[in-house]
Amino acid sequence: MPLTPEIIFTIFLGIPVALLLTIGLRHLRAGKEPLLLVCLAGGLLACVWEPIVDTMGLCYIKEGAELSTYTILDRTMPLFIPFVYTWYVGGLAYIAYRLYAAGITARGMFALYLIDCGVNIWLESPGVLLGAYEYYGSQPLDFWGLPLWWTLMNPLMPMIGGALIYRLRPHLTGWRILGVIPIIPMVDGITNAGIGWPMWITLNNEGISLVWTHLAALATFLLALYVVWMLGFLVGRPAEQVRRLTKLELLREALSGDPPPPVPGSAPVPGAPAPGRVPVGAPAPALGAAAS
Repeated sequence: MPLTPEIIFTIFLGIPVALLLTIGLRHLRAGKEPLLLVCLAGGLLACVWEPIVDTMGLCYIKEGAELSTYTILDRTMPLFIPFVYTWYVGGLAYIAYRLYAAGITARGMFALYLIDCGVNIWLESPGVLLGAYEYYGSQPLDFWGLPLWWTLMNPLMPMIGGALIYRLRPHLTGWRILGVIPIIPMVDGITNAGIGWPMWITLNNEGISLVWTHLAALATFLLALYVVWMLGFLVGRPAEQVRRLTKLELLREALSGDPPPPVPGSAPVPGAPAPGRVPVGAPAPALGAAAS
């Protein structure tokens, strides 16, 4: 691990962690719910997946870092790995939850996906360009050392995590809010295995040609779009039930830690007391009726 790139990349990825931790602690001191801190803890726990997905997706994080942390599968992870998981997987899951609570259309889900893809490219590019880690094998869509199929898959981790928090939030009150912590690493595994399996299969066939890995990248991208479409039915709402706020206003509201306000003309925002049980045999409410 070259020292200068390691230090630069560690600082680069550590700044968002420091900012979100500061905001989360302010929420706690102000007597607000600790959901942001809980999501960050879940993101930190999710970093156990990094050596596994690196092995399957042919990513090599260079050894001998000055700031090493944990070792899994004989791969020792530098400090910047826990940093990036904490804020990208955990912190963005919290932001996604708040966006869903404010109201989002099915079309808005695709816009959010594209934004998160851009964020992933922005956070990973310095690492490969500086030489902190590299990808090997017949990687498709590799233009500057960052195979873009990873950036098409990774945004689904915080998006799915935010959707699960949104749907389960009424049941995770009081101390049960700690149940959010295992959601984040579970979503990490679900996303990588459930969407990245075409790439895992092709990349780990010795001598595979770029033709096959590009076809696998297309399959992975289509699976990712399918998941975004499904999320639109799980959390999407009609346009008239979406609050008219700019992205910056929504971000400020999310980071304030105040409870999400109700959206006019819609059901109560998750976060209210859990509803009563549905009698056996009664039809369940349609989750996707509002997505359009």
